[in-house]
Amino acid sequence: MKIFYKTVLFFFLTAILFQSCTKIEEPYYTVKSVYADTNMRSVVLEDYTGHSCTNCPPAARTAQNLQALYKCQMFVISVHAGSFARPDSINYEGILKEDLRSPPGNDWFAWQPFHIDHNPIGMVNRTAYKSNISFDYDEWAGAVGVSAGLPKTAIISVNNRFDAASKTLTTTIGTRFLMNLPGKINLCACILEDSIYGGQLNSKPGDSIPYIKHYLFMEVLRGSLNGSWGEQIGTDVTVNSAICKSYVFDFNNQPAWIPKHCSILAFIMDADTREIYHAAKMEVVK
Repeated sequence: MKIFYKTVLFFFLTAILFQSCTKIEEPYYTVKSVYADTNMRSVVLEDYTGHSCTNCPPAARTAQNLQALYKCQMFVISVHAGSFARPDSINYEGILKEDLRSPPGNDWFAWQPFHIDHNPIGMVNRTAYKSNISFDYDEWAGAVGVSAGLPKTAIISVNNRFDAASKTLTTTIGTRFLMNLPGKINLCACILEDSIYGGQLNSKPGDSIPYIKHYLFMEVLRGSLNGSWGEQIGTDVTVNSAICKSYVFDFNNQPAWIPKHCSILAFIMDADTREIYHAAKMEVVK
């Protein structure tokens, strides 16, 4: 009887999951009464940065301006990695003591095909622009414009349920493909945090402060819910195929992270080349 009950329950839950996947829909987002076009491909701009990088504040401003311009079609990941992101509690009045590095950020930074060899530097959907996979921030706008004009490959929905009592997050990510995609496809679920204050060196022309004691860090990559490169969700996927994945994260394991400042950024990518096909983002606490 118990075996029969478990079998029925399994097929019942499977039917619900399948039904929810086949009804994945992406809403039109409203930003200051302006509707963002969700019929085009979303864009992920990875800004590789560090608090001891004097040229990184202007790059961050460029990323924020582009995000404001493209609204909900574009997402920024501020990746603190490399020697410029190492904590320093001795120099500069000890303002660089915060460690904003993360395991996925370190892995992405070290992956040779990305050619992340200095800061600031960035990638746009991890696709080549003017023959380079990564490039300086004066070329970010051009690369974003190219990727933003491509057709959408999939619809991704992110549903977060946060239990304040247990400080536990359950995120369910649904993906429905709008075109055939060859090869292996991975889903990556990253956790980002905004409104982090810390020290930052600065050399922006016109600024009188060589280092900023209370710099505001946004879109900081904190980690991934399913590994640095995500997990495989399909091979040679076809139009209208769909899949849902759920992950649980306990904020008690990271007491310094503030849930109301965090969000989940989910994206699908080619498992071999790491090219990002589409992305969606949702805050942890609504």
